[in-house]
Amino acid sequence: MTVRTVVMGELSPEQRRVHRVEHILRRDGGSPGSALEGLAAIIEDETWRKVPRSASDPTPFSSFSKFVTASPAGLHTTVDQILALLRLRHPGEGNLAMRERMDAMRATVRQLLSEEVEPARAVGRPDGTTNVRATNIRASDTTDYVLARLKRDDPNLAERVVRGELTANAAARQAGIRKPRIVLTSPESIAAALRRNLGAEDLAELVRLLSEA
Repeated sequence: MTVRTVVMGELSPEQRRVHRVEHILRRDGGSPGSALEGLAAIIEDETWRKVPRSASDPTPFSSFSKFVTASPAGLHTTVDQILALLRLRHPGEGNLAMRERMDAMRATVRQLLSEEVEPARAVGRPDGTTNVRATNIRASDTTDYVLARLKRDDPNLAERVVRGELTANAAARQAGIRKPRIVLTSPESIAAALRRNLGAEDLAELVRLLSEA
């Protein structure tokens, strides 16, 4: 593997490509097609393995997720944002060649990210957290945490997340890792959320309890 060392003020073709994609990801209203094509280009020739981590560290990134989150040498975004991008459709996917290119890119990105997540080792709080509730909430909201739990407890669901058939949130709810959340905004939205998540008997009991308030 060759990593090009760049003097100050000079960017390699690989670095320029990364900067273009990073700019597209940051730009409000940017076309998902441009972002998806840029990500595909980075994956197809393994650009992320060829750029140095920083001006002072010429070694390549040790993982794709570190490349995704790194700044300024990487994409300066989050793994969850990349996964959200993968769920978008390229405008040109009506064309077979484009669809195959996008599908190949999505499969590779999901596989790279999945390979870096080890199965959770023990039931309970995420590794490395303390007894602080706020810390655990933040950790349990991450895709990596959900995928680690699924790899340990339900490998089939984990594989469906990796293949893009389910979001991490949907799989977590299906596995019982996360409970449905109802945002208290308007009576109409609350009622709609309750109807989605409660059966007829539970709804009737809720009405009875509320009428006693």
